[in-house]
Amino acid sequence: MKQSTRSKEEKRSYRSPMRQRQAEETRQRILGTARSLLARQGYAGMTIEAIAEAAEVSPKTVTAVIGSKRELLAELVRPEAFDEPIQQLLTRLRTIEDPRQRVELVVTISRSVYESLMQEFELLRTAGVVAAELAELARHIETRRRGRQSYLITDLHKRNALRTGLTSEEALDVLWSLTSYDMYRLLVVEQRWSTARYETWLSTLLIDQLLQPING
Repeated sequence: MKQSTRSKEEKRSYRSPMRQRQAEETRQRILGTARSLLARQGYAGMTIEAIAEAAEVSPKTVTAVIGSKRELLAELVRPEAFDEPIQQLLTRLRTIEDPRQRVELVVTISRSVYESLMQEFELLRTAGVVAAELAELARHIETRRRGRQSYLITDLHKRNALRTGLTSEEALDVLWSLTSYDMYRLLVVEQRWSTARYETWLSTLLIDQLLQPING
């Protein structure tokens, strides 16, 4: 009896990692399909049924694994879902200490995110027109972005790296507004700046506006 019980436990332990891998593969397939449909057919065409058919799963599986259409879009722009190169940049941001390098890296991360998720941010930019449910999501994403950036500003303040006379709140306003998708879109999409020019310009501007001069 004990041997039978132990055998069942070993089988469950053996199968569990396999089930987890299969579940993650299904999740990634659903997200990849959703991103592809969003690019080809827009938000209206990215239905649960269309995702399920293209991903070769049932609609119930899509909603069970991810949730609603709004939750699908939210998952696509979640920082934890960013591509590996961006994840590496985020990890590096937490380890370097030089204020200028950190500001430059924030700009690099912003540019990389906007490049890889342009269609999602374009949708969120007109969220209120496309679907009322997305307007709330767009506000949530901006609130989250500002909250994450506040950690950097707080640390720069503690290190006395912020420009003299600049409060932490003012510094956060500057960083948050200038690294917005709207700024990226105006310069890179509308004015046809190269991403390298955008990144260099914005890094120089933010360092000048936020940080103490080197000889300060």
